[in-house]
Amino acid sequence: MVERASNTKRRRKGRSALRPDTALVPVGEPEREIYVWSLPGCCLRSFKEAVLAEAGDRRRLELECASCGRSWRVTSSLDERVLDRFVTHGGPRVGGSYPAA
Repeated sequence: MVERASNTKRRRKGRSALRPDTALVPVGEPEREIYVWSLPGCCLRSFKEAVLAEAGDRRRLELECASCGRSWRVTSSLDERVLDRFVTHGGPRVGGSYPAA
């Protein structure tokens, strides 16, 4: 039984993890594209809450951090949960550049 409980715990954790290849830009600064793991901690928490929340009828245009008030736009992602909740803007597919690593 101990093994089963740890498997359940792992599955829950795996479903809440964000893909590290999601890229965002601060609103109004398209040259500052970054990967999701480079977001400030408060913005990352807000992003994760938005992604894990129930999907609504309409996708969001941008993320506004609940703590610091910064606004971010998603430029690319392979995470279906992100794509279900946010409209993607720019990025390398439409003439933008890849985020700096």
